[in-house]
Amino acid sequence: MAKFKDQYSNLAKLYDSEIDRNAQKLYGEWRTSLLKAIRQHRVKVKTLVDLACGTGNTTIPWTRQRGWTIIGVDYSAAMLKEARKKSKRVQWHRQDLKNLILEGQADVVTCHFDALDHFLIPRDLQKVFFNVAELLNEGGLFQFDMNTEHWFRWLSAHEKLFQIGHNCFTASNEYDPKRRIGTFRQIWFVKKGKMYEKREVKIKERAYSTDEIRSMIKKAGLHPMEVKVQRKLEGKPIRILYLVRKPKKSR
Repeated sequence: MAKFKDQYSNLAKLYDSEIDRNAQKLYGEWRTSLLKAIRQHRVKVKTLVDLACGTGNTTIPWTRQRGWTIIGVDYSAAMLKEARKKSKRVQWHRQDLKNLILEGQADVVTCHFDALDHFLIPRDLQKVFFNVAELLNEGGLFQFDMNTEHWFRWLSAHEKLFQIGHNCFTASNEYDPKRRIGTFRQIWFVKKGKMYEKREVKIKERAYSTDEIRSMIKKAGLHPMEVKVQRKLEGKPIRILYLVRKPKKSR
């Protein structure tokens, strides 16, 4: 496996503490929307693969569906370690999405919480779409969400201090409009007895336009079914939800 820095190694044990009601609402919206699409397009689901699954928050709820095999894939060993503690009903795999190789096919693939924005080079993101196309059965669905450039610009102008239980962290962000790359920095102070342990996290994401994403989807041989604005700020979209289908070949 190619070397790749695990951006979440310092955050994995703290990640779930950041999940607030807004995030939980997003999780619910994604599931509701996808279940509706599955019924509408009469997809018979045997296997669902959740890419960039993190600690499993978007993966584990699918285990409630009877007869479904649920697979979670993430590159971060630290995040998967936390996920494995929470469920043994999911098949967890550590893989780089650019070089995704899983046995068998999937009827549904998901990838949430702007995970695809982490691919800073367009050709790398295109590889992911090609891999999803290979993974999906004909007629299968791919649901994912992405941030918009407006969100990156807005974040770059705001710094925040958060307190979560006994811990606290600062969040500061930058956005490079020329490269369209946002840099998100967190400095955590984690309580250890009477002292605090300092942990630093730096994550980069790239802003892609809907036209760019549509082009990549089509180039991979997939068909965009729905492009939905999921959240707005100051009247402008900040999160887009995509639904994609792998066409059935004519017999």
